[in-house]
Amino acid sequence: MHNHILPGIDDGAPNLDTTIEMVRAMKSIGIKNCIATPHTMEDYYHNDVEKIEKVHLFTKKELAATDTRDFIMKAASEYMMDSQFDQILEDRNFLCVHKNYILTELSYFQRPDQLEELVFKMNQKDLIPILAHPERYRYFKSLEVFKNLKERGFDLQLNILSLTQHYGDEAFKKAKELLEKGLYEFIGTDAHKVEHIEKIKEITIKKKQIPFVNKLVDNHKLVFDF
Repeated sequence: MHNHILPGIDDGAPNLDTTIEMVRAMKSIGIKNCIATPHTMEDYYHNDVEKIEKVHLFTKKELAATDTRDFIMKAASEYMMDSQFDQILEDRNFLCVHKNYILTELSYFQRPDQLEELVFKMNQKDLIPILAHPERYRYFKSLEVFKNLKERGFDLQLNILSLTQHYGDEAFKKAKELLEKGLYEFIGTDAHKVEHIEKIKEITIKKKQIPFVNKLVDNHKLVFDF
């Protein structure tokens, strides 16, 4: 439910061949299908509903004659909560990952001033915001901050690679704590390239973490009922 597998639309797969390689790599680690979530980000990736759906339709047609057909179930987006996001909400020019769940992200370096206002607007529109990889935001330090985000209406999504040193020691430590405190609802690859999926193959976790990861997998089965 979080990846950058559609070709040529953001900083993920640059072309269709890479998309096919990524699908095959995901299948090799037991992933049965996915929801594509290219970035929508002011000044970088000018994606909207029309463009994302067009690329998804093209990709679906191209994959139809291969062993990767039907893997990409639908397309949505990962929305940066930047200065254009308010207008996206106002225009309802967004794609949910499933039903009323919308995948969002923040700047890694600076907390947006309008965060509370944006969350309130999403709540008003009966949207459930999923905050991608909260463990990677450097300005979120304490468990109380994450609990406050959840109280405001966020569900939290763990990046699988945060269970390693891939994003650095700070993200690793926060991911471990959030996981073991049961503060995540979802887990995703956030794969931008085949190498990310290959790294996932090598992950080992502690025995005591297995029930927490299994709980997230079970939640996916309940929420994403394809």
